[in-house]
Amino acid sequence: MKKLLFLIVALLSLCLIVSCGDTTENPVETTDETEAQGTEDGTNPGTDPEGWQPPTVVLNSYKYVLFTLPEEPFRDVIVDYMRKQAAVEWVCSETFGVSEKFNSWGIDLQFVKGQKYTGIPYADTKVTYDQWIEAIGPNKTYTCQSDKWKDVFGVQCVSSIMNAIQQFDPYVSGYSSNLTPGLKDFKGVIVGNYKIPETVQQTKQIVEANTPDEIAEAYAQLKKGDIIIRQDFINDASHLRVVASDPVITRNNSGKINLNRSSITCVEQTNQFDKTRTDGVKTTWYLDHVYTFEQLRGTDYVPVTLEIYSKDRAQCEIPYIYLDQEILESQIQKGAIGASVKSNFPIHYVHLDVYTKSGEFVKREMAYDMATNYTVNLRKYAMPLIDGLDAGEYTLVVTAGISRGSAELARFDFTYSK
Repeated sequence: MKKLLFLIVALLSLCLIVSCGDTTENPVETTDETEAQGTEDGTNPGTDPEGWQPPTVVLNSYKYVLFTLPEEPFRDVIVDYMRKQAAVEWVCSETFGVSEKFNSWGIDLQFVKGQKYTGIPYADTKVTYDQWIEAIGPNKTYTCQSDKWKDVFGVQCVSSIMNAIQQFDPYVSGYSSNLTPGLKDFKGVIVGNYKIPETVQQTKQIVEANTPDEIAEAYAQLKKGDIIIRQDFINDASHLRVVASDPVITRNNSGKINLNRSSITCVEQTNQFDKTRTDGVKTTWYLDHVYTFEQLRGTDYVPVTLEIYSKDRAQCEIPYIYLDQEILESQIQKGAIGASVKSNFPIHYVHLDVYTKSGEFVKREMAYDMATNYTVNLRKYAMPLIDGLDAGEYTLVVTAGISRGSAELARFDFTYSK
């Protein structure tokens, strides 16, 4: 049995609006051990249904790896994974920044050489915890030559939450639109009984279609692990927060909720350093920030939850990842690899690494920055893989990862002759 490695926004205004700007689709391995374990022999070592086997196509593949679902309640898992992403410490090895300007918001984060930071950086490459751990390496340092959020390794609000959800749910994937009530691709469940207008472009429309009391009663039904979202397609801005604990609710003598004395505690990734920290920690992660119901209503947040929370564990998908067919030396020679990496959970990255026979790293081709990919065909990476290689003997290693964990799927020795 092989242990797999795991434990891999815009404008923040004074009125508590944080925007992520990931409303529509725009368009790396690890050192820490994880509770997510995989096997190469088809056995399933966790607490999943006894005798469970993946589909026949997986069993007949070149190589597959199974993971276990988390043993803890899923509501705890999503919050814990958010905190895990927020807790990793690293040092900036060379000064770099993340600087972007968009329609109604922007990013201007500067990371200074020698400064320690906490949490995966704010950026839009949708990395998993595993990818980030590999990126910082054993010295736990990182820098980037680019200041673009599509180059810097990191996560923003929605991708950090998707990482957490995909510890147990393979269907909620993609972008903030997938968690916006009223949209045809909404993959969540509304919390409460608030009305949704026929056409939604902003969650502000939802808030305005309901009374303050109706929105407050919806907030009151939130539970740990649920999500609140502010969406604005008109200005291409959004933000999401995970509810870190059940809300605090205060009612007056008539039973109505006091919006200013009722509150929700959240964990979230943002586009600014948390200036409220007094402990010297430099982080873009807001941990356990408290928002009153009135603050949330005034900034157009609506509550949603996940369908999987109401499912029995036996109804849940068990994660697996596989390489569908063997990679042949002749395919590598021709730059025409026909194999694909596939999973029942969204695939976040695939690495094709070339080493010399003595184990010296030569080059990497990779698929990454993916939000909804369940299949990655390796054909497009085959020709760049051999481009520039000297004639000689090499080893090709294929690794891939989902949010739940990472796996080596192939290791081939090959001889390359120009």
